[in-house]
Amino acid sequence: MAPGIPASVEDAACLESRITTELVRRLTAHGNALASDPLVTRQVAAQVHRILRSTFERLGVSIEEAPPPARSSGVGRTRAAQNIHPSDSLAAATLLFDIALTELASDHDDAAAVARALNAAIMDEVVPASLGYVDALLERLAVAHTEERLGISRELHDRVAHGIAAGIQRVRLARQPTDAAAGQLAEALGLLESALEETRSVALDLRHSVGEKLLDEAILDYVADLGTEPPRVDASSEGTPRTLPTGVQEEAFIIVREAIHNARRHSHGERIIVVSKWGAEDLRISVADDGVGFGRDTIRPGALGLIAAQERAELIGADLAIDSRAGAGTTVTLTIALRAVSG
Repeated sequence: MAPGIPASVEDAACLESRITTELVRRLTAHGNALASDPLVTRQVAAQVHRILRSTFERLGVSIEEAPPPARSSGVGRTRAAQNIHPSDSLAAATLLFDIALTELASDHDDAAAVARALNAAIMDEVVPASLGYVDALLERLAVAHTEERLGISRELHDRVAHGIAAGIQRVRLARQPTDAAAGQLAEALGLLESALEETRSVALDLRHSVGEKLLDEAILDYVADLGTEPPRVDASSEGTPRTLPTGVQEEAFIIVREAIHNARRHSHGERIIVVSKWGAEDLRISVADDGVGFGRDTIRPGALGLIAAQERAELIGADLAIDSRAGAGTTVTLTIALRAVSG
């Protein structure tokens, strides 16, 4: 069969076989990871098939055959699972373009049209696979973060908190009414008790994540575990919750958790209200306290935590607004554009 646009199913199959064989040969010669695993190589062959059929359609060439196999959303995930770097996929796309263009444009009147059609067809494969790769890495990262948080939580609860509690007990036993250092011991006891409370609080925070829950459920569970010590925390949700990408949910939860944590420690208020509002375009989560608030020129304790939360919001393409006035409480609002984070 001569090079060029095929006129029949048989010609198309021969062209596809020739291009695929040459692509695999070049990938092997370059040491590309896509040629080192039979499963991945079969995926490459299926991608070549879809790309060529899409190219023919864009050029207005109809080849009667069964519909091409559906684009696999798992290509990127497979490559992430096998630690195949995206650079290997991009290199393969470049090689395929060169090989296929040489074959297809040899007897076509408009080589530029062939190049445009082929490039568009390749991009239709590369982009979803790249997104699948990123999603797989984000999920893997979220799992790793969850395991790491649980490990740190156990360490804090089982060893650090236990050690501080033991220290408190010893200080109490050593304190005598006639002891000249009674004042210093009392101060040390207060510091240890504060450290113990903070350690337990951090351990509680680390145990919580979204995991397989909806974001609203994770927030409600976290608030329920905070106990009844003031300030009181109430959480509610409005609208229809949706499942967000794993990385977005986990980061959003950490931001909300940090806002609640800051309000409990520094607002000196009596109540904290957490509201999740699901709209058609965005999700707004507000954490409002009735505490002392702070002015624009005042840096209240915990400000560094809010700065870190703003950085987290930027990472997931969200907006974090902080509204506070001295004597009027503080409201932290996280806004996530649903269209921007939808898969």
